[in-house]
Amino acid sequence: MPAPQPSLAKAAIGAPALPTSTRLDFLTDPCTLANQDYGCSSLRVVWQETDPSDVTIRIYAFTGCLHTPSASKPNANCLEDGDTIPTASLLLLGTAPASDRSFSFALASGGEGTQLGRMPGNGPAVQAVVLQAVNSKGGSSFAIAATSTSCYGCVL
Repeated sequence: MPAPQPSLAKAAIGAPALPTSTRLDFLTDPCTLANQDYGCSSLRVVWQETDPSDVTIRIYAFTGCLHTPSASKPNANCLEDGDTIPTASLLLLGTAPASDRSFSFALASGGEGTQLGRMPGNGPAVQAVVLQAVNSKGGSSFAIAATSTSCYGCVL
């Protein structure tokens, strides 16, 4: 279940750098959620942080989709570098010390569609996973660990 939502850390002098080398891995580990009616997936997000001392990584589920495929752009990522992410579309999955370099979590299976999964308890579809490095001074921009994609005219 998502944790209480903190206010977003704002960019400031002395805030940590953007996490790099981010990715999302689907694991083969057994998955456990309170309600497994739809199955679930074990996932791990991975990152690098330039100076991890006193830095926490916040891991968010992004539940919106900012780009729709069209005939002129047949493939579209729901989230792209440089997008302004609406805060109402972010749900905190958890936090970890930057020095851990990874965080594991579970999502309910997404069913049909291109989403990465669903929030537990029949929650919203997760279209992307983003990371923010935070310290006492502020936060970095968001780094995209994974985003769902869709294509124009595709049939499931």
